[in-house]
Amino acid sequence: MPFMLQIGGRSPNKILFAKNTGKIFQTDFHPAYDANGVIEFSEPVPFRLTRNMQAFFSHFGVEGFIVSVMCAAAQTVVSPKQTQHLWYHLAMFFRDELFSWSWRRPLGMPLAPAAGGGSLNPADFKHKVTANVENVIGRITGITPQFFSEEEENVMDPPQSLQRGVTKLVDAALLPRNLCTMDPTWHPWF
Repeated sequence: MPFMLQIGGRSPNKILFAKNTGKIFQTDFHPAYDANGVIEFSEPVPFRLTRNMQAFFSHFGVEGFIVSVMCAAAQTVVSPKQTQHLWYHLAMFFRDELFSWSWRRPLGMPLAPAAGGGSLNPADFKHKVTANVENVIGRITGITPQFFSEEEENVMDPPQSLQRGVTKLVDAALLPRNLCTMDPTWHPWF
């Protein structure tokens, strides 16, 4: 979800655990928008998978279970039957998010033309929602397993993994260089 919706600021102090059910709830879980109302993601780590979590899941859990489940979920979500449903759900999500975003902006934040303070132009608002939905669907499609026909494959190229999109995300989440660039409040050692 953080990668798909480009959610930033995912520090452990925003994660709550229910003792009686074991459910996890994350407070302040909303996309970060630029001045024009388009989601932006500036953190080098796509989702939280720190060294301690990697040790807990083990190499086989990360490379096998997590990667496979993420690929299967992405493939299911962008299947022809589900894409239309996903589009409408995301449109409702971004409609509500953009409307509340226009009101929760800091007072000193500069406003883009026709973006600000609760008085959104309906045409611009619809364009922003559509752009954000298409961005999310594009990100999901980018990690979906890519199948190649024998005609498309070049004989000289080495074979590619079907799961290469998700594998790149997992590698980015585990790379120490990316982890050390996160804010200290992100607590990568947890």
